[in-house]
Amino acid sequence: MSGAGAWRGGAARWVVAYTVAVVGDVSYFLILTWAAAEAGGPRTSGLVLALGAVPRAVLMLLGGVLADRVDPRRIAVGTDAARALLLLLAAGAASWYGLVPWWLAVLAVAFGVVDACFIPAVGAMPVRLVPIEALPRLQAWRLTGLRVGNAVGPSLGALLVALGISAALASVAVLFAISVVLLLTVRSRPGEGPAPAAAAPAPPLRLSRLRQEGLVPLVVGTALSELPFSGPVAIGVVLLAQERGWPVASAGGVLAAFSVGGLVVSVLLATIPTQPLGRRATLAALWPTAPLLVLLGTTPVVGVAIAASGLLGAMTGTVMVLCHGRIQQSTPPALLGRVTALLSMATLGLSPLGYGAVGMIAGAWGVGVFFVLSAAVVTLAGLVLLRDRSCPPVAAPSTGGAVDHHDPRPAGADMCGE
Repeated sequence: MSGAGAWRGGAARWVVAYTVAVVGDVSYFLILTWAAAEAGGPRTSGLVLALGAVPRAVLMLLGGVLADRVDPRRIAVGTDAARALLLLLAAGAASWYGLVPWWLAVLAVAFGVVDACFIPAVGAMPVRLVPIEALPRLQAWRLTGLRVGNAVGPSLGALLVALGISAALASVAVLFAISVVLLLTVRSRPGEGPAPAAAAPAPPLRLSRLRQEGLVPLVVGTALSELPFSGPVAIGVVLLAQERGWPVASAGGVLAAFSVGGLVVSVLLATIPTQPLGRRATLAALWPTAPLLVLLGTTPVVGVAIAASGLLGAMTGTVMVLCHGRIQQSTPPALLGRVTALLSMATLGLSPLGYGAVGMIAGAWGVGVFFVLSAAVVTLAGLVLLRDRSCPPVAAPSTGGAVDHHDPRPAGADMCGE
């Protein structure tokens, strides 16, 4: 199948299915938070959310192993169907028992277990849908869907809560059911089904294996570049507005500018023709984020903070697309599920610690210091990525664009972009 045919078919439907699932996921968390607060107050809400986060973090790597052993499309279909069923059962519990903390906790834990399987499967699917040279573009579309889902989900969840918790949960179940229907129509490209090794036990993922593939700097650098932006910076912006005496709307404007900047660059990278962008392009987008973070944390002018935040969104969005695209291209398919799990653990798993660190740093030395430290983390990410020597392959012209994804280093030109 040609690259254009892939985009008209499975890849496009996969992006839509993923976006619908993200909208459902974000809406679910808002509804769950509201329901738990109604059931027992803010402390109950925090406890229920924490209970859901634990299995997601603890079981993520096991979910990665599963995605490397089983067709990830089947896992994605199964997990979306499981989430739809869980929400329908929860809607029934809300109607039958009312809002009771025990079943909300059970729902949160079960949802966390399912998410631990879904997230790595999403990371393992793209290589089966488009030619290897189109993977960065598909990642750009995926990140566009993620940003759209994060923008639409909270508003939709708030609107659904007005219908009642039972109706709200049932409505979100419909979103996951739509995702299932779309995923059932997605097929791997010819010759790009589950890896032949899938029938055998997945090889262990050790640091030595990543080092052997030349992936350690790329994976570690990507994780470090995303860590401040997985939640801590958003909290820092709110605390910064309080410290500066800005109105609440100013904090919303700063955060909105970040989202818009990231969304714009994701759409641009998704729609422009695929280009062999390599380490230099990634670093060119990453290095400005450190001074922009310092500017955001020190400026007393709201307008400057909004402009800096918009540029930050654009730069970090570019880095995410390029880094994740290179990871998709450079990682052997038999390891993609677990590599995705590692990256998710490094961001989702460490986010709660980051939330606490923001408050402690801001309380001790001021919010500006937190942004300076975040800039240091981003700078460290750049230094690590300087050591990246991964070289994503592309097909030799004589093969007509076919790439053996089970051989991570086929013959042909490279996409190092150096």
